[in-house]
Amino acid sequence: MTLVAAGAAFRYPGSDTEALPPTDLSVAAGTITALVGPSGSGKTTLARLLAGLLAPTSGSVTVTGDGTASEVRPRRGRLPGHTALLDQDPAAAADPRLTLRRMIALPGRSRRIAVDVDSLAREVGLEASLLDRRPGEVSGGQLQRACLARALAQQPRYLLADEATAHLDPDAAAVVLEVLRARADRGLGVLAITHDRDAAAGWADHVVTLRRPAGG
Repeated sequence: MTLVAAGAAFRYPGSDTEALPPTDLSVAAGTITALVGPSGSGKTTLARLLAGLLAPTSGSVTVTGDGTASEVRPRRGRLPGHTALLDQDPAAAADPRLTLRRMIALPGRSRRIAVDVDSLAREVGLEASLLDRRPGEVSGGQLQRACLARALAQQPRYLLADEATAHLDPDAAAVVLEVLRARADRGLGVLAITHDRDAAAGWADHVVTLRRPAGG
């Protein structure tokens, strides 16, 4: 299966400039694709199109495989079942009222799937003793590991990581990348947005560069 953007472009309402000019990109199952480019080049907009949170103003986003193609469409701000997102700011992505255990387990309720929180915590290197703490009681690296576990709990076909290691120390960043690599080797398609092309060449299967739109 492959997540495909074909000539996908997006212009925010009221804007005279395209946030994303027509762009082609594919994210294949079992691979990590690094998306690099300067601020304002449309990386996050493209990720939101691929996730189905935005609809392209032109072009298309589809999931293809086995001779079929299904269009990715927004669902009232909810992520389609094929995709999970991992944001760069774990504090903004976490409900401060929930323990890490409840946060990781949450996708199981909405998607009616079984979630083994303890197994996911071990996979991402999150100590069991931290699971009963709330986001404000753990470090940024620990919280990002919990957010990664929550994303994996959704059992996605594709994971879109938007600068997911940008604010982490080297050790915490390495853990996140190791988990993404291991999951990709088991069939997950990963799109990892980053500013660091040189570093991405060391851990990604493919590196794609976006340029800043004309007039942006």
